Amino acid sequence: MHNIYKVVVTFFLVAITGFSATAQNRTYSPYSRYGLGEIQDGGFGRNAAMGNTGIALSSSFNLNNLNPASYFSMDSISFFFEGGVTGFDQKIKTNNMEAQFSDMNFSYFAIGFPVAKWGFMSIGVKPESVVGYKFFDDNESDDVPITDGNYTKSNYQGDGNTTKAYAGIALSPIENLSFGAHFSYVFGKVSHYSIGQFPNDPNSFKLVTSEQISVNDIYMDFGVQYRLKLKERHNMVFGAIYNPKTGVKGKLKKLVAAGTNFNQDGVTIINADTLSFTETKFNGNALELPEKFGIGVAYNIDDLLTVTADYSIAKWSDTDFPNLSTSTTDPNAFTIGDEQTFAFGVEYIPNYRSASFYPSRIKYRLGTSYKQEYLITPAAAGGDHLNDFGITFGMGLPLKRSKTSFNLAFEWGQRGSTDNSLVKENYMRFTMNLTLHEYWFRKRKFD
Repeated sequence: MHNIYKVVVTFFLVAITGFSATAQNRTYSPYSRYGLGEIQDGGFGRNAAMGNTGIALSSSFNLNNLNPASYFSMDSISFFFEGGVTGFDQKIKTNNMEAQFSDMNFSYFAIGFPVAKWGFMSIGVKPESVVGYKFFDDNESDDVPITDGNYTKSNYQGDGNTTKAYAGIALSPIENLSFGAHFSYVFGKVSHYSIGQFPNDPNSFKLVTSEQISVNDIYMDFGVQYRLKLKERHNMVFGAIYNPKTGVKGKLKKLVAAGTNFNQDGVTIINADTLSFTETKFNGNALELPEKFGIGVAYNIDDLLTVTADYSIAKWSDTDFPNLSTSTTDPNAFTIGDEQTFAFGVEYIPNYRSASFYPSRIKYRLGTSYKQEYLITPAAAGGDHLNDFGITFGMGLPLKRSKTSFNLAFEWGQRGSTDNSLVKENYMRFTMNLTLHEYWFRKRKFD
């Protein structure tokens, strides 16, 4: 049996590594142009199918990275491995055009294990933010014919991501009360390019502005959970999380260059004339992660039903960004505001102990979430928060009579709108992960 598990783990690691290596992009959203891109604050397989709730979720069957205090729900003789891949389909629409993209990528990798009777630990790696977009602004019109030398075309392109490697620990000084903390290291680079061209003049110079933001720093976040026993098999869990405001060390390189021909990447100019170049190091004074609060509650009937709800707010309006501001005099510029998230999730198991009918032992999950994102649309386009609404559902498929399971999650969502010449995104996201369980720490009386 141990050899089978080793084969499964090896296969799964190779698979997710292969997906990660060949992946083209994690997003194609033009909204990832700002800051460090789209923040990847979602949870693992179980969370993804339950509206990405997790502040009050605790389980001895799955890891939950959304609240480090939940690690104490593991038992003292178990070892957990989790890893997953995510595929998505993204349809981007404006008032006069539409485009569709799809891809598949590595989601995360994590392990969990006890360090003593009083403490449990989890170590993992997952994306922190992603950038991926390519679009153009063409000012050609009936009033500006193509033969006019003033006709210009501007291209905007970006790519890259930041990654978080973390170690979390949970302790329980008092029965039914647990505290947890994550120690995280974030690193990576994102790039943004702006290209100005004169398409009707092949001999004209092309102007490229590139910004590269690289980060590497350590930060912490904290969580607490309290379990209230109601009656046999019935209980409620109350949870809270706190992320302190953190300045991130990094570097910003900005280059403005001109030339007549591009390299194969389409953004680097061959034999370029450098018009300006600046390199700025920031030690927590130009790029900050926001202070964040979150609360959650879950009602549980053991081995039958879990109903949970979360609320969180991230104070992005109090942070600094290299290329984004809380206020601006430009009516066509995006700004930063506070981000709020409301989420709801349900998990139902018809008959966990059924020996003859496998569908009764499947964990059926669904959820919904609404996010008021930190990006605020330009004043000329209404000056409202960018909104993201999603519906999720999925299953936890147990492997025989063990805590090992395959978890499937599907999400349909909509982000933004086409009002005021903005962009609307419809997306579908499919997540598949393996939760592998083994009793590594059980003392055996016989070999």
